[in-house]
Order: sequence, then C-alpha cells, then structure tokens
Amino acid sequence: MRKLSITELNRIDKEEFKKVEKLPLIVVLDNVRSLHNVGSVFRSSDAFRVESIYLCGITAVPPQPEIHKTALGAEETVEWKYFEHTQDAVHELKNDGVEVLAIEQVEGSIMLQDFIPESNKKYAIIFGNEVKGVQQEVVNMCDNCIEIPQFGTKHSLNVSVTAGILIWEFASKMKL
Repeated sequence: MRKLSITELNRIDKEEFKKVEKLPLIVVLDNVRSLHNVGSVFRSSDAFRVESIYLCGITAVPPQPEIHKTALGAEETVEWKYFEHTQDAVHELKNDGVEVLAIEQVEGSIMLQDFIPESNKKYAIIFGNEVKGVQQEVVNMCDNCIEIPQFGTKHSLNVSVTAGILIWEFASKMKL
C-alpha cells in the first residue's frame, strides 16, 4: 500500500466548503474550557461538513493560537456563533425547529447505537464541560439525551473524542 499525497485526496478548498451541502447538524459546546478540545471539535466538524458550531459560556472563540493548533484552519471554514448562555442557544435552536440533544448520562437516555436520526430533521448536539458535563438546566431543555455505552472503569470520554464519535455517527447514519 502507498500513502496518498495531499493532491491525490481531492480536498475541497475554503470557498468550495462554504458552498457545499452541509450535514444538518449543529454542534453546541457548553462551557468547554480547553481550547485544544475546541479546535479538535472544529476539525472534526470540518471533516464531516457540520452546518455550524455554537460556542457557549466560557468556551473560547477564534481566533486563538491554541484553537488553531488543533483545528488546523477548520475554525476558518466551519461557521460558528457565540452565546453567553447555552440556554439562549437552545432557545434559538428550538425556535428554529431544531431537535436538541445532549450527550449525557441520564435516566432514560438513548444509547448511541439505538438512535436513528430522521433524514428530514435538523439536529443540535450539546457537548458539556470536561469536568461537569452538560449543565442540568440545559439537559432539562433538551428533547432527549444520547449516551455512548462504555465498558471500562471510566465513565466518561474526552469531549473532543465524544464529539468525533457523535459527528461520525450522524454523518454515517444521515448519509451526507
């Protein structure tokens, strides 16, 4: 096997990215404190053409060197918007008819493998703070919660890893 060169990958440029069809998914970061995690979420969102990212609370916004270090320019391609309070972002999403889901371990959560997104809907997924997760008040506002089954001794995953898993899962199930 031979590794492909950058030119052989046929990547679209920034201008093409702005014009192509996007995955009907909005990623919401609820008080994510690590700028490297924010950058990583931008990079995964670019890879699967997520519609936009909502940065909320203490979540840093571009331009920031620490975001760029992991985003590698994706902070310039993926649309983003800042909200001081995550609750305001959820209100806007619901007013726009978006189904809002949190990634959180709660009573009655839907296991990721059992969640089937509907092709005619737009979704928002809320990812929480690295220590505290999604705020309970925000969870209360959501239409549902999705949980990633875990089988080890830890009961959490890094927020950027979680985002990568969920974004891929939506992209593969919605067949962009």
